[in-house]
Amino acid sequence: MEKTIRLSREEYLKLPLKERFVKLDREGEERAERLFKELITVDLHTHMFGSLDFSFDYELVRQTGITCCFEAVPALSEDFEESIELLGKYRSIVDRTPGLMTALCVADVRRAKAEGKQAFMYQLEPQSIGRDLKRVEIAYGLGVRMMLLTFNTKNYVGDGCAERTDCGLSYFGLELIECLNDMGILIDLSHCGVQTTLDAIKHSKDPVLINHAGARALNPGCRRLKTDEEIKALAEKGGVIGVSAVPNQLSSNPVQGIEDVLNHIDYIVKLVGIDHVAIGTDIVFGDHVAHHRAMAKAGVVDFERTGMVLAADYMYGIESPLEWQNIIRGLIARGYKDEEIAKIVGGNALRIIEEVVG
Repeated sequence: MEKTIRLSREEYLKLPLKERFVKLDREGEERAERLFKELITVDLHTHMFGSLDFSFDYELVRQTGITCCFEAVPALSEDFEESIELLGKYRSIVDRTPGLMTALCVADVRRAKAEGKQAFMYQLEPQSIGRDLKRVEIAYGLGVRMMLLTFNTKNYVGDGCAERTDCGLSYFGLELIECLNDMGILIDLSHCGVQTTLDAIKHSKDPVLINHAGARALNPGCRRLKTDEEIKALAEKGGVIGVSAVPNQLSSNPVQGIEDVLNHIDYIVKLVGIDHVAIGTDIVFGDHVAHHRAMAKAGVVDFERTGMVLAADYMYGIESPLEWQNIIRGLIARGYKDEEIAKIVGGNALRIIEEVVG
């Protein structure tokens, strides 16, 4: 691993996959192989279909070995029909591809594991809902089981993490929380401002998720990360935070990688305990940093306002979903027990999905 961090992204990707992995002794290698084979693994925020682009390669998805992907359906506008059309494309491809299946509850995820398949669940981003709560029921009927409340800026629900103000949930936001609770749809607060996050945790009768973020204490300038106050409130309500692997989010150093992911896991475990930490990588198969620069150029994200500095060109050890099993290897290297690893890479996610969705 040491030599990989000195390489350019192009040089890094030429390495065989095994050379990008955290190095373990023989016992650790056997543990890693066994755990990755036996455990139900859940990634709470994926982009297997790309993000700004629409692309899907089943062979790449198969090689990740992830049991359940919670796929985010982007909503770059308030066009509900556009979002639903995209969701329909995702579901059609998944349902027609041997080896894949749509999951609507935890029992489906467990069945996928038993049958040697990979499950997809779906998350909708908030813009397309607008102010029409009837759209929530339509989305549920089409398979959506999680909803992000805000993106980085203000919407009808509340303030995003990169907004000028931090006003919390609106009255409509409170109505949406109640609607999502009644429908059995998971609530994600990853891009919400601090007060919106705290309000949602307080007013939701169900535990909620921060499904792709990390601890702001480890990268104080990044507003996309969560404060200790938010993480503690989440855990007290029984919620789960999924640690991401997004380049230039967990750190502002010029060299970043799997160790940063593990650092955030360690910090949150020490802060609130092993039962409230999961994985939500939010990464793509392509060049993520180039993707971010394209997003900035297109005006989709203002990285200066989010506090993200595009300092590193890639994430060694977790540059794509193909390196997902490196999370298990890294946890072994950090001294986690098998039962603790099982919770982080899938068990905690399954618990909250079962409690809220069924």
